[in-house]
Amino acid sequence: MKLITRPLGNVTRIAIAACLLAGTGIVSAKDATLPPGVVAEQNGVQVTLQDIDAFAARIPEKDRGGFFDSPKRIESTIMSLLLKKQLAQTARAEKLDADALVQRRIQLSTEDVLSAVQLEHYKDSLKRPDFSELAREYYLAHKAEFTEPGEVDVEHVLVSTKDRSEDEARARIGKVEAAARAHPDTFDKLVEEYSDDPSKADNHGLIEHAESGNMAPQFAKAAKELDKVGQISPIVKTEFGYHVLKLVRHKPDRQKSFDEIRDDLVAKLRNDWIDQQMAQYTGDLRGKPLDASPDLVASLRTRYLPPGTITPEMAQKAADEAAAKQKASEREGESKH
Repeated sequence: MKLITRPLGNVTRIAIAACLLAGTGIVSAKDATLPPGVVAEQNGVQVTLQDIDAFAARIPEKDRGGFFDSPKRIESTIMSLLLKKQLAQTARAEKLDADALVQRRIQLSTEDVLSAVQLEHYKDSLKRPDFSELAREYYLAHKAEFTEPGEVDVEHVLVSTKDRSEDEARARIGKVEAAARAHPDTFDKLVEEYSDDPSKADNHGLIEHAESGNMAPQFAKAAKELDKVGQISPIVKTEFGYHVLKLVRHKPDRQKSFDEIRDDLVAKLRNDWIDQQMAQYTGDLRGKPLDASPDLVASLRTRYLPPGTITPEMAQKAADEAAAKQKASEREGESKH
């Protein structure tokens, strides 16, 4: 979209040459002059740098630079603010802001902003501990959390139970295990002769990262327990059938150094601590003594239903009242006789 303005009364006028150079698509009249700090003007309303700053405050600080490093987003932001200001100006002219409900909505919007500002103010005021030292202490006490898992590649023979009985499958895999243990160097031939794995034509029985969570749990566990290249596993049962594994490559677990994980751990501890403080702060406020009107709270269940709506509770109440009237009528009839 390319917006071209002309010096004809209250038309759009944008005087920042940077916008033109950045290619926002907003083109200003050559002779347009705007007051200092005014980014754009349209139909009697203005968007100022302070308006842009207020809008930017809604965006996380780390994302603001990237957001505004886009001519399209700059254009969209300016045009959106101008449109809202024009609509608000019209609403005031029509005295819509005098409506009591509208005033309450404006107050709620103000309270939304102030509550967010107060939370940010409280967060900024927190006196943070030395997370670098805390990170080192945490690392020393929880080293296992900072272990880079090893990798295991295996070759395997699968004997499926899909077209065999359990006894037949166990007998067949038993032959494979015995032959593999007697002659580990012939495992490739065992794969070709005995394996029912349909992928063997492509991978010849090789499974990389056999320890990963992508594998059947029993298979991954058996793979992890192999630690010497050429080692043959016991028979393993999975949902696919029976397996025998041969270890091809074993990369052991590696303990990461503190220097490797320091920055991420410090960031995690800081964020966790801040989240905890904020939760405690808002929790304390939520925990203050509370008075409420049970009747008004209960009325909210039906307050906003369309007119004429009958809820299950209403229907039940009507049924109970009708039944009570029927019994009373029957009793009255019996007494007359």
